[in-house]
Amino acid sequence: MDAGTRHTMQQMVTQVSQWIKSLAIESENIDGPSSAQSLERRLRSEGQEMLGKMLEALLQNALDHQIEARDCPHCQARRRHKGVRPRGLISSVGELRLSGPYWYCRNCGGQHALDALVDDPVSGVMRELLCLLGTALGSFAKASVAGQKLLGVKVSDTFIRRLCHRQGRRIESSPALVEEGSDVTGSCDGTMINTRQDGWRELKAYQFRHGDHKHGRAYLEPSSQFVRRLRATAVSMKAGRAKQMFWVSDAAEWIDKGVSSQLPMAIRIIDIWHARQHIHEASRGIYTDDEAKAGVWARRYCADLEDCGGLVLWRRLRHARYAEPDRQAAVDRLRRYLRRHADRLDYPTYEHNGWPISSGPMESFCKQLGQRLKGPGMRWNRNNIEPMAALVSLWANEEWDHYWKASA
Repeated sequence: MDAGTRHTMQQMVTQVSQWIKSLAIESENIDGPSSAQSLERRLRSEGQEMLGKMLEALLQNALDHQIEARDCPHCQARRRHKGVRPRGLISSVGELRLSGPYWYCRNCGGQHALDALVDDPVSGVMRELLCLLGTALGSFAKASVAGQKLLGVKVSDTFIRRLCHRQGRRIESSPALVEEGSDVTGSCDGTMINTRQDGWRELKAYQFRHGDHKHGRAYLEPSSQFVRRLRATAVSMKAGRAKQMFWVSDAAEWIDKGVSSQLPMAIRIIDIWHARQHIHEASRGIYTDDEAKAGVWARRYCADLEDCGGLVLWRRLRHARYAEPDRQAAVDRLRRYLRRHADRLDYPTYEHNGWPISSGPMESFCKQLGQRLKGPGMRWNRNNIEPMAALVSLWANEEWDHYWKASA
């Protein structure tokens, strides 16, 4: 550390010491909630300002001690020195102003010395915080207000939107590796998103779970392309190490065919709640004007489904005969469903073996995608849906911290 930097640091230490003493004096006069809140606000405001000055001084010191290299770090071509220029940086402790050499490469363009320390006009810590607000809150406008209140930095909703989209495009699939002999449970589903170009489109999502790990992503693409991702993800997480793989989802044809072709080793199970929905639909078709009787009928056969399985229930429903064609048609639709998918509705065996029968975590994942992407009046540019869905996926599958630590 040179003499100038040492002097600057000593000045800051003196300022901090004096500031703490002034806070101590103010604390002696606190006589109620109002004065206590006033002290807290002062501590947050002035404390952040001092932290900003410290970070600015420390980063400026880092820039001042950089070794000036004439060769471009990207293409190794000779670059020209264009003088010392200021550059702004939005950090988690405020907006900073730093000065450093500016270079020009004929191949790569302009380059500021600060580029070697941060790869974005927003610091890595601040980028994570703003993306978190943009992801977890219901809109970018709310994220902008929260950013000013919580972080003390005024950033517009447009700025946060562009930041989230840019960061979402950088996210790559990196699931945790499967441990030898463990079980893997997968699922997939979809939720409808309103696009500016094509109206409502299905955003398809998948999720893998093993041990304490979850991994999921969502894509706006045809099912033929999406199902190939299932195999690619299973390979990347080394799912071949697993003792067993289960796939729990609804009975959609594209899911059934896709999983059977791409993950033939998976034991396919229909989520019990989706199966129960078909029974409830039949009950409403039989008792269209009597909700109480429909509920009794549905509860009876839902219990039979769980206790005996789909094939046994299909046989029992042979005795359910109704004179009215509409009522009988409702029973016949249910029987066709049970017969077609009987091999994936054997819940007594699944529960006896301790196998999963619910896709609840997948439903929760899709619900979180919908909460962020299907707000009132929302219409998305098609190219921005997947980047935003990638951020929501990190948050919903508890991969957020792992991703940001790995990308630091």
